[in-house]
Amino acid sequence: MKLRTGKIGRTVLDRSVYKRIESPLRGEDGIPADPEGRVAVTADPVTLGGSRAGELSVYAAIGDLASLGARPTRFMPVILLPEDSEESLLREIMDQIQRVCRTEGIRISGGHTEVTRAVSQPLVIGTGIGTVFAPRRPDLFGPGDSVLMTKWAGLEGTYILSMDREKVLKDRFPVAMVERTRKYYEWLSVTRDAAAAAMSGDCLMHDCSDGGIFAALWSLADITGTGLSIDLARIPLRQETIEYSEYLGLHPYRMASGGSLLVVTSHPEAALACLREAGIPAVRIGQLTEGKARVLVNGDDTSCLDLPGPDALTGVL
Repeated sequence: MKLRTGKIGRTVLDRSVYKRIESPLRGEDGIPADPEGRVAVTADPVTLGGSRAGELSVYAAIGDLASLGARPTRFMPVILLPEDSEESLLREIMDQIQRVCRTEGIRISGGHTEVTRAVSQPLVIGTGIGTVFAPRRPDLFGPGDSVLMTKWAGLEGTYILSMDREKVLKDRFPVAMVERTRKYYEWLSVTRDAAAAAMSGDCLMHDCSDGGIFAALWSLADITGTGLSIDLARIPLRQETIEYSEYLGLHPYRMASGGSLLVVTSHPEAALACLREAGIPAVRIGQLTEGKARVLVNGDDTSCLDLPGPDALTGVL
């Protein structure tokens, strides 16, 4: 069977990956790395980061570690560059990585750099290591528990578009609008989101970078083993994301949403209060349900969440 473009789905992972390793990851983006569960390790490639692949590789690691209830401490990048790359490109990627790591208090601990004909654009694969402060316990959550979402869907994708499709966007939209979205990197870390949510008590967290909010919700249901009922109208979007998506023919809910965090909790008001106090925008978008149905509610209409496909950015980058 030919694999389709995009993140590998759960069925194929179960059949061809998890059955071939000693400790199935159950859809997780990383694992505890010591017997006591005090250290977590994750690895993630950035394939759609374009000119911002360096910084986005660090944010991807931060998101995965936050999903495991871990605070990032170390980062190791593997940087693969296409043939004929200039040294200035390598310097720019490393400058991006260093800037984010310095801001987040993360130490760069080794890595690998290589020029290879195996890639046609820069590829950064980041390994993140973190200290667990809120161990992940999917078994604590079930039907009736609330699903919260921080920040906005499509945040990361909007930022990438503003950087790599700047001219196209400035031909259509006010320059000030595009310049505003070029500063969305300020929202891409979820370290504070995770810490604030955990202050309210037990939570289950999942980041939204790969494939957008719809893909993240699908993965969340895999992890909890439950169904979902999500109010589509409550999923927050920035106006700029709506405008860019309509202009470029993209689906905003299927566009990279790094910077957003899904939070499952049995005490939503307390969690929302902690997030508000930390200055993190957050709303309740739905709940876990009995069975396996993954339902999107839009007013009087209901539909089922589809199996995640390729990230919407694949069509324009």
